[in-house]
Amino acid sequence: MDVADPRALREVLRRHGVRAATSLGQRFLVDRAVLSAIVDAAELSTDDDVLEVGPGPGVLTAALAARVRSVTAVEVDPRMVALLEETLAERTNVRVVQGDALKVDLLGLAGRPITRIVANLPYQITTPLLERFLADERRPPLVVVLVQSEVARRMAATARDARERGYLSVFTQSFAEPRIVRRVPARAFRPPPRVDSAVVALRTRRRPAFAPLDQELFLRLVSDAFRHRRKQLRSALGHEAGLDRERATAVLTAAGIAPERRPETLSLEEWVALAHAIRLTQQ
Repeated sequence: MDVADPRALREVLRRHGVRAATSLGQRFLVDRAVLSAIVDAAELSTDDDVLEVGPGPGVLTAALAARVRSVTAVEVDPRMVALLEETLAERTNVRVVQGDALKVDLLGLAGRPITRIVANLPYQITTPLLERFLADERRPPLVVVLVQSEVARRMAATARDARERGYLSVFTQSFAEPRIVRRVPARAFRPPPRVDSAVVALRTRRRPAFAPLDQELFLRLVSDAFRHRRKQLRSALGHEAGLDRERATAVLTAAGIAPERRPETLSLEEWVALAHAIRLTQQ
């Protein structure tokens, strides 16, 4: 069954009495060019074991299964799990797991280590899912996700893109090198969302950019500072890093960062240098 065909998709959904649950972020991909772009970006081989989150009716799942050794697909909606039994009946290398992707051990579900994550992410849980994918030491070498275009821009934003840059930018780039593969218009989905999307490829780092610094402390520093993005860093650190203005100024100067700068202007390397400088003051 070719559920990438909009007519076939409508028919199978009708037969099962299923409509997209927008409350779960369900938007079904019906554009073959976008589907091909996602699969190509994942650089798949028959040796790959893929994790997919939110397979819906199985459009992407079937395309992945045709190229890889195995696909483990995590779906929270029991209606879709039942539907997938039909749409993926011929794909013997697919295992569908009913569960909440924010609660199950995603990278421990398959019998082998996951070598790729490929997913059309539900908009409302994109950031927590990215955190689960990337902050896990078992992250695969390549992650390809379909996300809102605004989120894609934030993931890839550098210090030159201050308007877009935020915690998600620094977090993502700490664990991976993001690349926006292509834009995806709203009409590529049924039902169409109100915003456009984008395919993002994330080539992960073996060690985070901040290693050997403590992961939790580094990410908390970045997150807390961005909560005060309108403040100069010497004031933001006073709020969040427990440093008075004088010590914050000294730490920033030691890291080679002008104290009057704001969080969104710092490069990843500068965030790491700042975290190192703060750690030295605490020893």
